[in-house]
Amino acid sequence: MSFLAVAAPSPTPSSSSANGAKRKRDGAQPVFSQPGDVGTGEHVYTQFSYASDYLKENLKRVPFEELMKYLNVREDQANWKQLRQLFHSPSPENRIGFDHATGMYHYKPRLPIANPSQLKAFLQAQKSAQGVTIKLLKDGWPEVATEIKPMAEKKLILLKETKDGVPKTVWDNDPSLMHDMDAQFISDWHKIAIPPNPDDMRNTLLNVGLNVATAPRVMVDNTPKPKKKRAPRKNGRVTNTHMAHVLKDFSSLRK
Repeated sequence: MSFLAVAAPSPTPSSSSANGAKRKRDGAQPVFSQPGDVGTGEHVYTQFSYASDYLKENLKRVPFEELMKYLNVREDQANWKQLRQLFHSPSPENRIGFDHATGMYHYKPRLPIANPSQLKAFLQAQKSAQGVTIKLLKDGWPEVATEIKPMAEKKLILLKETKDGVPKTVWDNDPSLMHDMDAQFISDWHKIAIPPNPDDMRNTLLNVGLNVATAPRVMVDNTPKPKKKRAPRKNGRVTNTHMAHVLKDFSSLRK
C-alpha cells in the first residue's frame, strides 16, 4: 500500500552483540500479542491491513483507541500516529471510513448496499441495465446470497445462478412486465418439431422466403492479382514513317 508516504518505524535494536552473544535487558518488557497468524505484525502497513479486515468482519463502528487495542499498539509508539494518518487517507484504496459526527471508524464497502431495499434502489438508479455480481455485494453485505432469494421469488430482481444454485449476478426487474403464458400456447410451442439436420431447417426457411442466419458463407477471394509485366519495346517506336526513305538504319551497329 503505497498510497500514503509514511515514514517506516525505526528498526528494533538487536538483542545480540557484534560477536553473537546475547545482551541482557535492563528490565522485563511486556509482551504484546498480535492478531492471529500475522507474522511479525509490527509494520505499519501490515497493521493497517489488519484494522481494515477487523472492521470488515465485524461491520461495526469503533473508536480509534479500540482499533489500537486490537492491534496492540501503544500511544507512545510511532505506529500510533502513522496509523491515524493512514485511516484518514483519501485514496480509493483506503477502505476505512470515519464519521466526524461520532468520531467512529467503520469499514467502507465498495458499494453502499447492505440490505434488499438499498439493492433495489441502487439497481433502479443505474443508467444502464448492467448487473451486479454477488461477489462485489458481499464486500459490504455478507448475507447477500441468502437475503436476495425472497426478492428473486417475488420477481423484484433477476438472478443468475451457477449449476449448483449459487447466486452469481443480479439485475433489476419489474414484476408488472411479466405475464403468464397461455397453457395452450405453451403446448403448441413445444409441439413444433425442429428438423435434426441443419440443412433441412435452412431449406425450409428458404422455401418460405425467410433470410437464413446460418446460410453458407460465400468466400470472396480478395487476394491482389499480380500485375502483368510490360514487354520491352524493340527498336523503339517509329514515329517518322514519312521520312523512312531519308533516315538510315544504324541498328546493326549496336553492341
